[in-house]
Amino acid sequence: MLAKDEEIRDFIQQHLYVAALCDILDTLGYRNQAMHQRLRPLLPDMRNCGFVGRARTVRWMETDYIVESDPYGLEIDLMDDLRPGDVVVHSTDYSGTNAPWGELMSTVARRNGAVGCVCDSQIRDAVKIIAMGFPVYYAGIRPVDSQGRGRVMAYDVPIRCGEVLVNPGELVVADFDGIVVIPRAVEAQVLTLAQERVSKEDQARRDLLDGRSLREVYNKYGVL
Repeated sequence: MLAKDEEIRDFIQQHLYVAALCDILDTLGYRNQAMHQRLRPLLPDMRNCGFVGRARTVRWMETDYIVESDPYGLEIDLMDDLRPGDVVVHSTDYSGTNAPWGELMSTVARRNGAVGCVCDSQIRDAVKIIAMGFPVYYAGIRPVDSQGRGRVMAYDVPIRCGEVLVNPGELVVADFDGIVVIPRAVEAQVLTLAQERVSKEDQARRDLLDGRSLREVYNKYGVL
């Protein structure tokens, strides 16, 4: 399975991009797979700020207390369980009080082979995360700890992040345009159709540069 996932990741990174994947999902009736635009990449390099990987989902609950015997609980268990190719996907924190991702989380994630994080909440240690080059998408920056503000109630369960329902193990693709989640049920179909679309777009681009009108090119290839 890992070899197959490595091939998928390499193929997407070399040939596809988020906008093309969103278009294909639209044609298949999956029109709500792109995460909310508030989630933006932390890394400043627009060509290398994203990732391709499998979702490891984290369900948070807002709290106003600390469990003294185990302040971080399942948050630590998840991080220690990360594997190569994983993307940590945190449930949306609508209150905006929690900052569950920082330098040490990025350090553990990268060491374990995870390829990125989507945190629909606050993050901290932003400069240090940028320095280590770990891809993170985030909604805000705030220098507070999760302890006493939020607690992981479960992981590897369905969650909502950026207004998208994310199931564990689903393919998550991110680039400068944003983040898309590809449901398992249509994953193979999406990848096949996306490859065909990119080929058509390449041909359309050449025709446009050769002077053909947009209407001619659209009528010929059906892409825009």
